[in-house]
Amino acid sequence: MGQINMFAIAGILLLTAGCDQGSQLQIKEADSSDPLTERSVISENNGKRKVGNLSERNYDLSYFSGEAEISTYTLDKARYNGVHPGEAVLIFVTEPFLVSEQVKNDNPGESESIQVLKMNRIERFSTGVYDYSMMTSVFTPGSTYDASYPLKVTFSSQDWCGQSFMQLNNDFGYEILVRSYFESESDYTEKLDYCLTEDNIFNMARMDTALLPRGEFLIYPAMSYIRLSHEEFKPYTAKASLARMKDQVVYVYEIPELKRSVRIFMDPNDRFKILKWEETYPTLMDGKLRTSTYFLACSKRMKYWEKNSARDAHLRDSLFLR
Repeated sequence: MGQINMFAIAGILLLTAGCDQGSQLQIKEADSSDPLTERSVISENNGKRKVGNLSERNYDLSYFSGEAEISTYTLDKARYNGVHPGEAVLIFVTEPFLVSEQVKNDNPGESESIQVLKMNRIERFSTGVYDYSMMTSVFTPGSTYDASYPLKVTFSSQDWCGQSFMQLNNDFGYEILVRSYFESESDYTEKLDYCLTEDNIFNMARMDTALLPRGEFLIYPAMSYIRLSHEEFKPYTAKASLARMKDQVVYVYEIPELKRSVRIFMDPNDRFKILKWEETYPTLMDGKLRTSTYFLACSKRMKYWEKNSARDAHLRDSLFLR
């Protein structure tokens, strides 16, 4: 299996510089490739990708069709040597998706596409004087292909120091592309073997909790976690369980090697809507275990793409968006 050695932290973090401590990390450099060469490869393949993991299982995505489900969360984000205030948004909606091109189909009536469940996860939080904005998008097939393996995952992060971007494409295995303002983390692509992805957990839970892995399994950590922890993007052994607690279902998993654990609380009477989740992990600066918590503030269904005029701004208040 190809492994990415960009994010492996060797040694001890110093406590003197800012900007995400990027200059302090002792990171193994990976071979970077010429963007022009990458473009020529894509051109030779006509931008087409081939997806494995065929499946005869179909999932009912009608609940997420026509209108998006928008859920907002109050956020206490563990970062550096403290916990910081913020907000998070989860948006679930279906889209017609071109599998070989792995983009949204702009003309679904003119060419073949499949329905995917798209989740947009947005986090905004401040760390002292400056803030972060992060977004993850996950595209999970509702038919034809195994929903355990997303067709595409993208992630971007912006803070006052700069921007980073990651993209995972399903192409008989995965291909990951990374772009970053950190010299030691930037500009490469890598082929990876199939494996479960942490970023797909929420989609699997909303489609069918039977999809959620239990016991011991391998998983690629969430891209947002990789970005903030500078750990290596590779499969890690995880352990998980699913339990019923009164009127909630709780999914718990941990990645022991990373000292990372996640607890997700869901409503079994509302399509397993995510009521709260908690992520515990060592934070930079001192390596102390801290917990990020996300509490549901509001959830609505709407065609948000039609609510883009000045007169619609009041809807932000109803969604508890700051």
